[in-house]
Amino acid sequence: MADPLKLEVLSQKSLHQTADPELLTYCPSMDLLAVASTDQQVLIYRLNGQRVYGAAQKGSSLQVESIRWKPNGQLLAIAWSDGSVRLIGAESTKIVHQFSTGNKVTGVTCMGWASNLTSRKRNGDDSKKAPGSWGEILDETSDSWDKRSPLDLPRDLALIDIETSLPKLSVLAAGGISDDVFSSRSSLDALFRPFDPKDNDAVDVMVVGTREGQIHLTIYDSFVVGSFESPVSFDGEPCHLVLHAANEQYSTHGLLMKSSVATETLFFVPMDLRFISASSEYLSLLASRSTALQNLLRYINQVQALMTSEWIATRELPGKFLRNINETLGERGNRNIVQALYHSVATGHTFPEVREWLVDELAERGHKRWDKAVTSGLENLKRLVHQNMLPALDRCSVILSRFSGIAKFQDTNDTVGFSSQQIHHIIDIVASLHLISSKILIQVVDEVELFAAFSSWLRYEIDRLASDSSSSTNEDTNEKEASINHSKVLLYLQTVMTSSPLSVFFDDTAENPKEALPEPQPGTRIFDQVDQELQKLEHGLPYVKNLPRVDLLCHVLGQETNTVFSQIADAEKRNVLFGKPHALGIPQHGTPMAMRMGKIEDSLGSSYVAFIPQGLFMEVFRVTFSIENGISNVQNIDSTAMELGDGRVKDLRFADDNIMLVLWESKGLTSLLSIPYRAKSISLRTDDLWLKFPNHHPVTDTINPTIYENKEVLALFSKYSIPTEDSFVPEKIEIRESKARGGRLNEDNRRIVVLGKDRLKYKVFGYPSYQAQKVPNEDIPMS
Repeated sequence: MADPLKLEVLSQKSLHQTADPELLTYCPSMDLLAVASTDQQVLIYRLNGQRVYGAAQKGSSLQVESIRWKPNGQLLAIAWSDGSVRLIGAESTKIVHQFSTGNKVTGVTCMGWASNLTSRKRNGDDSKKAPGSWGEILDETSDSWDKRSPLDLPRDLALIDIETSLPKLSVLAAGGISDDVFSSRSSLDALFRPFDPKDNDAVDVMVVGTREGQIHLTIYDSFVVGSFESPVSFDGEPCHLVLHAANEQYSTHGLLMKSSVATETLFFVPMDLRFISASSEYLSLLASRSTALQNLLRYINQVQALMTSEWIATRELPGKFLRNINETLGERGNRNIVQALYHSVATGHTFPEVREWLVDELAERGHKRWDKAVTSGLENLKRLVHQNMLPALDRCSVILSRFSGIAKFQDTNDTVGFSSQQIHHIIDIVASLHLISSKILIQVVDEVELFAAFSSWLRYEIDRLASDSSSSTNEDTNEKEASINHSKVLLYLQTVMTSSPLSVFFDDTAENPKEALPEPQPGTRIFDQVDQELQKLEHGLPYVKNLPRVDLLCHVLGQETNTVFSQIADAEKRNVLFGKPHALGIPQHGTPMAMRMGKIEDSLGSSYVAFIPQGLFMEVFRVTFSIENGISNVQNIDSTAMELGDGRVKDLRFADDNIMLVLWESKGLTSLLSIPYRAKSISLRTDDLWLKFPNHHPVTDTINPTIYENKEVLALFSKYSIPTEDSFVPEKIEIRESKARGGRLNEDNRRIVVLGKDRLKYKVFGYPSYQAQKVPNEDIPMS
């Protein structure tokens, strides 16, 4: 027997707070370790120990229940005790998404995040069949025409990457009413990542189990499929999810449920996601673009709120100044400030009340405040429309055009959950918002120019009235007056100062918000109605006041898109099936458990579950299931058990499809055991050092574990040794298996994280291949 391979220490870190041993996870694509402390902080560290991110619920009693990386490592999901799940970016560390798993959730018991290949990808390597680029297809000299499948123009058009040609969305101001996720370039890029045609081969699925036993499904980061009641109950009480396993080759997921009663019996339940296996090839595009559309609506709503805020800012301070002088003029005559200022501009004469207001109350300081409030407000409004709202609406149009194409060209057997008529109605609303935003932009540009002329004249009038009548002063005032465009000043007074045309787009005129917009007339597009009302407004005719309002149109847009999202979710939810639950046994309370799903054949898979039953031995279950048309059928459940000397199992993990790592302590010394658990073929070889699974019922039959002495345990299974020191005693392990889609392993990027017994220090080790771990020729019975 070769000496154990000593693992290389890549990193070690001493923590300031005690870590929760159950909340430790390594990023699958980057050297980032996420850990939650007992004071409810979530921290992310680089391999060199540098802290990247820290989050805590200040002033809240919420607890961190689970943390999980997205399969590609771009996001980290944090589940809280109120059932909310927050997704933060690995690079931006901003809250990218947030959703709730239910209204009355008292805790999250498990969270899994897996990637499933679509049926189109699983059925073969499409790279050999796909028509390739259109330039290659149109090349008459190409000799590969007969090697290609028939062209699918709708599919290829749907997968064309248009969004990269659109201008990037601009960041929004941080704080206030703005969502922080839109306040940085990195978070925006992460949130609005263009659709990559490579992503059309897989669907990311998040499974969250609650303490009440519900199973909550989400795909593509934040697109909620829905919640399901617990698929198994015990003694009348719903069981809750404790472990989740999936394999990218199957649309069937494995759920390990545990009863809430004193016995805490474990049940294996298959969950079939037929919306993946039986879906059209547009599922990935549909789900990912639905998520992108949801993000765009969040962005548009934030922009609309900021636009309204800037509009209010342009009117608030001037309104205070104007109310004061209007009250004075009303008491002393039958005129208002507009008439009085118009008189001053036209005749050069200023009424005594206006002179007193300009010189004593408004003065230079008041004018500067007025000018700054209006100018900055209008410039910000112009920027929000031009750089934020219009580009976001353009992106909505592109996504909705894809939805329209999917609805139009879907197969008769496919149900995407919405119709082309619904999408056209939403496109109409987006077009209406685009029209109104363009009108706002034109009016803002005009108002900026008119106010600049008015502001110059107002400052000139204040200086003239406050100065003496010296000749030098008169020369200066005459020169300033010559540069003023009096026609624009008069136009501003008549059309903007007290009743801006922009008010029709922002002012709240609806008495009942629920009935804010009129029902569209039969056969009439909402865009046509909005256009007609705007034309009436421009010609001074009576119009429907609520139709041009930006906030109401945004509200209607959200309602209509939410209807489509719910219909898509319902169509997918109907294709989620739970299989029959199978009891596995009763684990010893507080002992570790592990679960993994492996592939045997295209239509045959297996799930392995390992835990410590009531005793000193370890038991491993193998659940073999077949899959036909996306529906699984459990063929067999068998188990084997082994007693590892007089030591105890501190932790266990399935390292890959063949090896299980066990942290084993005996006589004060902790060893890392590497136990082969799965043969590479369906028929188990009798001369291999693999766990043998006898054909018996795992619950009713008596289990006779294979007993190993301590020397045998170390000789057979101690393939790796952890460099230890007196102050560091290994207690928990976490494994990062760096695996790309398609099952390829990257040996150089595999990591093992070991948390010390004091929970204040962890070490990261490289986990290379062990050549001596090949199957030996000796026959060593294991059951």
